[in-house]
Amino acid sequence: MVTEIRPISHNEIYRKLTHLFAIIIPVLYYLVVKNQLLAIAILLPFAIGSVVWDSARIESPKYRHHFLKLFGSHLRDSEVSRHTGGTYLLTSSVVVIAVFSKEIAYLAISYLVVGDTFAAFVGLSMGRRKFVRSKKSLEGFIGAFVSCSVWGLLSYFLFLKRVFSYDCAHPELAVILIILGALVASVVESVDLHINDNISIPILSALAMTVIYMFI
Repeated sequence: MVTEIRPISHNEIYRKLTHLFAIIIPVLYYLVVKNQLLAIAILLPFAIGSVVWDSARIESPKYRHHFLKLFGSHLRDSEVSRHTGGTYLLTSSVVVIAVFSKEIAYLAISYLVVGDTFAAFVGLSMGRRKFVRSKKSLEGFIGAFVSCSVWGLLSYFLFLKRVFSYDCAHPELAVILIILGALVASVVESVDLHINDNISIPILSALAMTVIYMFI
């Protein structure tokens, strides 16, 4: 279905730029912290604190009033009475880091941050072909897939290649892992699974890459 393009609001730009800043999570984990348990120890208090604060805000009119006064203009309509995307992102990052290998966790969280951001920018600015029963567009899907693929391949040639070359019988197939992981992340971002995509994107893309990793 082809629809008219509407201009991107300043609030939408702000939200997505803020979301993009979360790329610091996988980058610091992989390049600076490096240790799985230490990364969990750092992130877990933030995730728990965010869940507790969001829950208190949702349940308490007093807290909700103060929160909305400060941040209400930057929230999605769905986040006013529910947990914010940041809470889901922190929670899924802890889960992915705890469950999956360091390289796959890095890629999966990166795909969430990069893919979701560029899907929104491209979809809102150029999205005309909407998917059936979805607010998402073909253009947004392409934006997510291209941006995730570029990020994954840049990461591969800059520092992941030597890791896969050391660990894998066929390290060149890691490129396929990266591309298919980007594809899964982009598909999940574009369909409605009735699960917050800050949860579904990193976990499902990490699962897909883990399965592929078993054969390379």
